[in-house]
Amino acid sequence: MRIGPKYLLVAVLALTCAWKAQAQEDVWTRVKEVNFPKQSLQASWQRIYKSPMLQDAVESEGKVALTQPDQVRWETLKPVQHLTVLDGTQRGRFRLPTEKDFKVSVLEGDQYTIQLEPVRRDLKQLVGQIALTVEKKTYKLLYVTILGVDGDWTQITFTNVVMK
Repeated sequence: MRIGPKYLLVAVLALTCAWKAQAQEDVWTRVKEVNFPKQSLQASWQRIYKSPMLQDAVESEGKVALTQPDQVRWETLKPVQHLTVLDGTQRGRFRLPTEKDFKVSVLEGDQYTIQLEPVRRDLKQLVGQIALTVEKKTYKLLYVTILGVDGDWTQITFTNVVMK
């Protein structure tokens, strides 16, 4: 049986797609290993928020503490002090999203950009997309960009990260 060039091209494309899918999965696995805490996380953060409704971007900063599986303390220090505590009770429950909540794709450039497209209806009403930008060599998170559904966006940079 002779395999024509058309079938050979299809086979090469299928192998390339399978390799890219595996490579993307490997990058995503490494990003989670390096950046997602097993038990807890503490960090400082700086946030830039831009909305079509505002002339200038709004900058703020603060601290965050996360204890798995569902406790968060998000403290804004500047420009206005504010504290949000989710303590794991029904009223204040928090959980980190999983792959089941998003379609994950990896873009490669000077850094890796992990694009998270919401698949759940409730998440689609909140965010258009979340992009995690990570350092290529270490897989360390550089910043998170959240695109809103109304044309707004938020970029958060985490520093002084301590994970356990």
